Amino acid sequence: MKIFIKASKNKNCLPAMEKIIEIIKKYNHSYTVSDDYFLQDEKWIKDCDLIITVGGDGTLLSMKSPAVKYNKDILGINVGRLGFLTAIEGNQLEELCDFFEHRENFEIKKHSLLKAKINNRRWKYCLNDVVIAKHMFSNTISTEVYCNESKIANLICDSIIAATSTGSTAYSLSAGGPIVDNDLNALVISPVAVHSLNATPMVMAKDKKITVKFDTARSQDIYVSFDGENHVKIDEKDTVTIQISNKSLNIYSAKDMGQFAKVDKKIKSR
Repeated sequence: MKIFIKASKNKNCLPAMEKIIEIIKKYNHSYTVSDDYFLQDEKWIKDCDLIITVGGDGTLLSMKSPAVKYNKDILGINVGRLGFLTAIEGNQLEELCDFFEHRENFEIKKHSLLKAKINNRRWKYCLNDVVIAKHMFSNTISTEVYCNESKIANLICDSIIAATSTGSTAYSLSAGGPIVDNDLNALVISPVAVHSLNATPMVMAKDKKITVKFDTARSQDIYVSFDGENHVKIDEKDTVTIQISNKSLNIYSAKDMGQFAKVDKKIKSR
């Protein structure tokens, strides 16, 4: 088996990396560690059988695009803070031996991606969420939210989070959004610091198209981010369109640790 390893720059990853490489060698698998040179990394990813990420969810997310492009499976090892997307904890690396010896104890989950675009620009793809937000010290943003061309809300707020079921345990959860079973493949809309007493998060079916427009009568300082990256400044004349795409990311998970068990372990017990 050819394994591509992507590790966080966090110094806490170094001891884990040593142990991981030792285990990989024990099972006579070949491996390559990312050198952060995109073209070379992509060549190795194209030829590999498995991607292992060492860090937190952010490290796993950094492998999203090439993994989807080349249909590669990801096994996440958590050396970060929460690690909802990871299958193995960094202090329990004996489970990596279990992965190599008893693959039946793990399963591949297909996580649907969001696609979003500003006006008629190219689609961008996200595993967790798209966030439309004001600048840090600016006024609120004034928005109109449409579902399949029908207006469903006028929201004056600090930001709007559009999340996948996977992303429902990320920023959306912090904003009071629901935890959505990954098998539902839904789209969650969560307003943040909304100026209303009756505006609540909304859960949409996977075939719905969400469009966000802005009040052109007032000058607004608006930014859009995709999975917490690629912040793009837009203005009140722009439109943001968001849908569940037909693309998905394959991530290994332990069969004995489902989504809600992870929530209980990683959040409720903190």
